[in-house]
Amino acid sequence: MLDITGLLASERQAFLEVLRCLDGAAWQLPTECPSWTVKGIALHVLGDDLSLLSRQRDEATNGLITFAAEHPGLGFRQLLDGFNEQWVHAATFLSEALVVELLRLTGEWTARYYSDVDPDARGEPVGFFGARGPSPYWQISAREYMERWIHQHQVRRAAGLSDLGEPFLHAAAGVGARSLAANLSELGAKPGASLGLSIPGLGSWTLEREEQRWALFDGSSGHQTAELAVDPALATAVLSRALTASEAERAFATSGDEALARSALAEMAKMVGRPAPA
Repeated sequence: MLDITGLLASERQAFLEVLRCLDGAAWQLPTECPSWTVKGIALHVLGDDLSLLSRQRDEATNGLITFAAEHPGLGFRQLLDGFNEQWVHAATFLSEALVVELLRLTGEWTARYYSDVDPDARGEPVGFFGARGPSPYWQISAREYMERWIHQHQVRRAAGLSDLGEPFLHAAAGVGARSLAANLSELGAKPGASLGLSIPGLGSWTLEREEQRWALFDGSSGHQTAELAVDPALATAVLSRALTASEAERAFATSGDEALARSALAEMAKMVGRPAPA
């Protein structure tokens, strides 16, 4: 289990500080999300907060279900993108000051909810961790943290601001490592083979191949079959999807079994890479 609930309030506070320092023009800056400005991302985060509080805490009907009923024939990704875009478009009239105030409130409410809920209790499926059925709440809150962390850095880069840094990066890396373990293919690795992941000077994780899956362990066993080490200066950019897949691959050094390392790196880069410009 990975408990990130202690960082939710401070991550939100840092996001609010960024938004409060922006002038009106900065709210309209383009971001790495092609259709959203800085304000669009802030509205998306607010919409996520309202949605999760409604469907998880208050057990209201999932808004995505309602959207799907009104838009038959769409696949899941189309539904999710459409639902998010509908909210951002509808909420564009909100003033920047009100968006900040609402984000403060929903940040407090979500942090309190995730801190109070049993981390092992089952809630909605989290595909980010490969789930098809109900997932434990520690995974649900970890997914939300990761999405917030990514979006905050998209805003920071658009505004020319520095990264959040530790301990936020370490937590994001731990979440990302668990997602990788859940979604990485077999890669031809035999049971007992292991893949080390590290951010030198910050942390390390080990994926060990079992019969049907990769198991994740915090730390390094010291005898991994292959090792992937990301340049610490680029770690935030890699994990927050600032780089294309090819750029993400170049941010890593590999060692050990070269075939396993390269195969794992290629898959991981596709997961974290943003689409290259057309």
